[in-house]
Amino acid sequence: MLNRVKRIVVAIAIIALAAVSVGAQDFGFTGSNGQTVTLSSLRGRVIVLMFSGPQDPQCRDGFKALETLAERVQGKDVGIYWVNVGPTGDPCGAAKSVVVLRDPSQAAFKRLSGKSGQLPTIVILDRQGNPVGRPRGGFNPNSDFVNDLASVIDTALQNK
Repeated sequence: MLNRVKRIVVAIAIIALAAVSVGAQDFGFTGSNGQTVTLSSLRGRVIVLMFSGPQDPQCRDGFKALETLAERVQGKDVGIYWVNVGPTGDPCGAAKSVVVLRDPSQAAFKRLSGKSGQLPTIVILDRQGNPVGRPRGGFNPNSDFVNDLASVIDTALQNK
């Protein structure tokens, strides 16, 4: 009986360790200035990542909506990032308020986008770097994209 309890305790410890290591996994992006930006360096703020690329047919509309969202949350503790998952290419518009990053290996995209793997995919991270809700795949220009995401961001900001 004691050996069985020990095995259960060890199994629980292994599972807990695995869960912590998966949650603590970090990703590096390349900024437009060539510097590396990691997810861990972004902690402490609510983060919006839009994974997309020039190969995405909705790229321009999505980028424009992301710029509008960035203007709406300006002054709040929020970071807005457009992440290019293609090997090359520029953003689908002129970046004013949105920071452009690259994920050419698609490591972060594959880890954070869920099962869909659809472009664009929007992921919101809380101040601790944990996803808020499910990834949002696709972009409907007729939806209330900006208000919907702004509401999720405001809720995430209220949770310290």
